[in-house]
Parts: sequence; structure tokens; C-alpha cells
Amino acid sequence: MRRLRDALTLKPERVLWLIAAYCLVAIVLRVLRTEGLQADEAEQIVMSQYLLLGYGRQPPFYNWLQYGVIHLIGPSIFALTVLKNSLLFLCCLFVGLAARQISDRKEVAAAAMLGVLALPAVAVLSQRDLSHAVALLFCVSLFLYGFLGALKHPALWRYALTGLAIGIGLISKYNFVVVPIAAILAILPEAELRRRLFDRRMIATITVAALICLPHALWFLGNIDTATADTIDEMRDDPTGHFIVDRLDGITSLIGAAVEGALPVIAFLAIAFGREVWACWRTETLWTRVTGRMFLLCLLIVGLISFGMGATTISQKWLSPFLLILPLYLCLKIEAAGGFVRRPQAVAVLAVPTSLLAFGFLLYLTAGNMLAPFHGRYQKDSFPSVPFVRQVLADAGSDSRPNFIVADGMALAAAARINAPEIPVAQPGIRRSAAFITGQNRGLVIWNSAQTSALPAELDGFLRANGIDSAALVTKTMVVPYPYSGGRDTEHFNYAWIADPQDQD
Repeated sequence: MRRLRDALTLKPERVLWLIAAYCLVAIVLRVLRTEGLQADEAEQIVMSQYLLLGYGRQPPFYNWLQYGVIHLIGPSIFALTVLKNSLLFLCCLFVGLAARQISDRKEVAAAAMLGVLALPAVAVLSQRDLSHAVALLFCVSLFLYGFLGALKHPALWRYALTGLAIGIGLISKYNFVVVPIAAILAILPEAELRRRLFDRRMIATITVAALICLPHALWFLGNIDTATADTIDEMRDDPTGHFIVDRLDGITSLIGAAVEGALPVIAFLAIAFGREVWACWRTETLWTRVTGRMFLLCLLIVGLISFGMGATTISQKWLSPFLLILPLYLCLKIEAAGGFVRRPQAVAVLAVPTSLLAFGFLLYLTAGNMLAPFHGRYQKDSFPSVPFVRQVLADAGSDSRPNFIVADGMALAAAARINAPEIPVAQPGIRRSAAFITGQNRGLVIWNSAQTSALPAELDGFLRANGIDSAALVTKTMVVPYPYSGGRDTEHFNYAWIADPQDQD
């Protein structure tokens, strides 16, 4: 511990190696701990079959990235986690680079990167089960780097980079639009920065952003209900129907989510800097004003949107891109107060609680999977769908592999993709997936039900709608143990073969 402290005190930029080690450990532990999939993970595996302009309620950027990674190395847990943790690493990196552009002290960049890792949205929610929100975190960090760089050292490539960040941010998650709006409003009171908005190089920013957004924007205009309905319903969770009460619930949840997200960062900085954290509130610079306004304006705009929509619930996940500004702002405030000069070992001290949170949660997730049999509560990623599909295909043999698989639910569909990436997988609810289904080819139908072996109604209707006589299917059942249970806890799966006349079971 002393060697780590001395190393970070001597060269604060070594924090980046600590963050890289964290991401590497996260990848290794996720691959080793379980074959099962969380909800977002399963969706990414299934949707990686298609390269589309829109994927329902989520913009396509993360799906495009995942499509590329999976087609490069194949559908697997590794393909999922290597993309996620690469984006988290880049998120920390670009926040650090943004800090370096407006501060001469390496300690500020190092502390800001550790502050990002201390955010629950990064160290907890992202490792549990986030996908598009992780891409959004990366886009916000890239925007901060491009935007602050263009303000401090205006150059054509920085304006173009800001446009790139805006473009991919808008096709990552729609709430990204709040960030550039807040950024523009934040610099309006500063005369020397306001001129940057009327620079001819702004044309590059607008052009690059527009070109990136245009294809998805055209899809969005034709699919507005599909793209927005689920998100709006999620934000209006359990409304009372009373105009004032619902909106007060929304504002209360917004404040609560902001406090919960900010608290670890503030607490860890207080551990590292002591009274310097409280003294810094009286200090101010150009860049603390800009970043502070950005942060507050983001929360204000979200509050106005939620009030206008009648939202009753604002989750910490929804606030995560805006909370990313907070570590940078606080570190700039502490620098302005001289905290980094008076506390030369602060970065090393800050690394301790941040590492305990980040690495500790990875171990918590691993322990949760391994200890689940003792309390009988299994997480989604313990669901033994992958070994079930693997066993069914193994029993069929290489000469009797199906031409297509129909799965009931994302978890089973993803398990099929992982075990047989060359076989197209269909699922009720995904219209595009029905194109290859035919009763003339050998197919496999898989579903999960402990109470009955009967086909679920939605799956039955899906098969019939695609010309499959579901009444003629012969159902088989397989019992598969949960991981680490030693066979004590099991899950019942069902499957049936669709065979051509020359290949009947």
C-alpha cells in the first residue's frame, strides 16, 4: 500500500494504470463467474444478428459497436464485457484529458478520473447490467474533452471532434441532448468564451453532428412511438393521476438520485482532502464557473423535462451522464483553493476508497453468484440457459443441427446465439426474425416453464403465424442445475424439433 501511495504521489498519471487494471479484472471476473446473461446482455447478443438504423426504444450506437465486436470475435460473454469495459476506460481517460486541457496540474486529471470511477453509475450500475448508458458515459466524456478543448485552444479538429461527440451521443441515448444545450447556456455569461459560438469553425461541429445523426433521425421520424413509448412509460411509473403529486414525486426522485450519485464522490474527496473540500466552495475560476453551470443546468433541464412529461420516477441511471461532470467540477474547485498544493498525497489517498468501491463491487457480484445456492436467490445471470441449449445441440449431433431456432425470451435466444452463432435465432416480438422460419427445414423451439410443458401462448401464436403446426410438435423436457448449486437447485426447460419429412424424430 505504501509503494502504491508513493508511486501515485510521484506520478499521479499512473492512476490510468489502476483504472486499466480495474477494467481488466472486470472482464476476467465476468467471463469466469457465470455463463448466464443479464437482460441488457441478452438483448445485445440477440440484436447483434442485425445491423439496423433503430432498435426499438434505444438509439443504435451501442448496438452498432456490439455488432462489430461480435462479428469480429463471436457472440460471447467476453465480447459483451470487453466492449463495456473498454468504453468505461475511455470514459475515465477522456475526463482526465479534459481536465488536462484546462489545468496545468496532473493531479487534477488523476483525481477527476478517480472521481469518475467513484460514481455508482460507473462502478456499480454499469458492471451490473448497463449497455446504452455506458456508451452515453463515453460520449459525454468525449464531448467534455472536445468542447473544453475548443474553448481553451480553438482549432478546427477540436470543433469537429465536438461535433463527433454530439453526433454519437445523440444516437447513444436521447437524453444526451441535454448536455450540449447546458454547455452552450453555461458559457453565455462569459464574454471571452461566448465568441467561440460564433466562430466559423462551428460549421464543422454542426456538419459532423448532423451527418452522424441523419440516418437514425430519418428512422426516428417514422418510428416515434416505438422509440419513445417505453421510456415515457418507465418514467411515469405508478402515477397517482394527480397533477401536482405526480410531479412532486418526479422532482423528489430526481433530487434523491442526484444525491445518491454524488455522495460517494464528495465523500471520497473529503477523505482525500479533508477540510480543503469545504474551503473550496469560496473559490472560483472561469472553468469552475463553466463546469459548475453545466452540471446545475443539466439537472435543471432534466427537472423541467420530467415536470412537463409528468414523470414520477427519475433513476440514477438516467442522471449518470450529467453526474459525470461533477468530479471534474469538484477537482477544479479544489485546485483553485490550493488543495492539491497543500495535500500532495491526496490522489494516492483518493485511490484507496475508490479502489475499495470499484474492485469490491466486482468481488460482490462474483460472490453473489457463488453464494446464491446458500440462500436460494439467483440473479438473472445465474439462469442456466446456456448449458441447456448446449446440451440439446450436443444430443442432436453435428448431422442434425437445426437450420433455425425459435426461442421464447431474450435469455434463451441469446443462449442459442452463443452456442450456435451460425444458426439464425427468432423470437416473438422481433418481426425481422421471422424471415427465415419455414416448416420445410429442420428447426428447434425452446422455452422455459417449470409448471407445464405446454407452449406459451405468445410462442404458439408466433409459430402458427409463420406456418408451423405447433400441435404436431413433440415436447421434451430437460432439467438443468443452477451454477454452483451442485445439482440441488434446477430449472426446467422444454424443447421441440421441427423436422422436414425426410428427417422426422
